[in-house]
Amino acid sequence: MVKLFLLSIGIACFSSMIYIIPVVIILQYALFKQCSLGKMFMVFVFAVYLMAVFSVVGIPTIYEMKVDFTFNLIPLIDIFNSPSAYIRNTILNIILFMPLGFLLPVIWKDYRSIKKTVLMGLAISVLIELLQIFSYRLTDVDDLITNTLGTFLGYYCGKRFSFELPLKILRKAENASKKWEPVIILIATFLIAVFFQPLVSNKIWDIVLSSSLWESLQ
Repeated sequence: MVKLFLLSIGIACFSSMIYIIPVVIILQYALFKQCSLGKMFMVFVFAVYLMAVFSVVGIPTIYEMKVDFTFNLIPLIDIFNSPSAYIRNTILNIILFMPLGFLLPVIWKDYRSIKKTVLMGLAISVLIELLQIFSYRLTDVDDLITNTLGTFLGYYCGKRFSFELPLKILRKAENASKKWEPVIILIATFLIAVFFQPLVSNKIWDIVLSSSLWESLQ
């Protein structure tokens, strides 16, 4: 199951690159007037990370949306049903969002503010949980808490190691502090995940399912 899960994430990220690469290049050159290869690479890493997050949490694509109003609005209630599974999922959610808390301040100076970074983590988490309404997954308040905590811990760890070191690659990035740039990258990556990425990933899955690789995963 772990191998299949990792393969699914890998295929989603790989199949999205055909869209992410040109979108990042166009946005950096045309919209943000940014010519720094270092900055462009870091933005690309950020976009691929977001795609990996969307894949892990399983946001629905436009081709498979089903309305399902299943909510859990009571924090910590699931810990009484299955303590070990709850703790495992909590740890995984925290780890999943820690890179967000680190990458935002590294790439964009405006996000050196912990408030802005944590709010971004919360906003992305809210987006994901609202999208769960259109899938068969549970919309859970605990995920909002753990994802936001993960963003905070990622920011804190990055601050401990200093954000200045990675920013050496971005010294020539004139627009490294663009306020709305990460939001625009988030929206672009989200649209790719929902509308375009499945067009490629479905073709890749067809190849995988008909190959010997699939047999080795059984």
